[in-house]
Amino acid sequence: MRFPIVHESPEVTKLVHRLNFGAALLPGFWTFAHGAPVLGVFYWLFFLPLPPVSIAIMVYLLFNGNRVALERRRFADPAAFRRVERMWSVVGFVLTPFGLIALFVWLSIAVRLAMAAGAAQ
Repeated sequence: MRFPIVHESPEVTKLVHRLNFGAALLPGFWTFAHGAPVLGVFYWLFFLPLPPVSIAIMVYLLFNGNRVALERRRFADPAAFRRVERMWSVVGFVLTPFGLIALFVWLSIAVRLAMAAGAAQ
């Protein structure tokens, strides 16, 4: 069982108050790797039918991802934490453009199918 951070050292305080781009850009994977599967499940459940919920999870993780990671996953030291989260950020920045392209392709196909269905009636 993991508990909330009660007494933060100055170094942990610095880590907690930084933005976590890896968590924000890859929430559907980051949450499972960092011991927060409930957030990950909600992200994927609402990804297509209710995108604002998924976007809210992304924003939450941008500002609170470091706290979530430090409370739910063990790191050897602050340097290990920074190394792991930096890797998630780099992968997130690399994969995000591909995800956006796939999303726009999916939306254009969905719109065309909806228009074709409306024209057929």
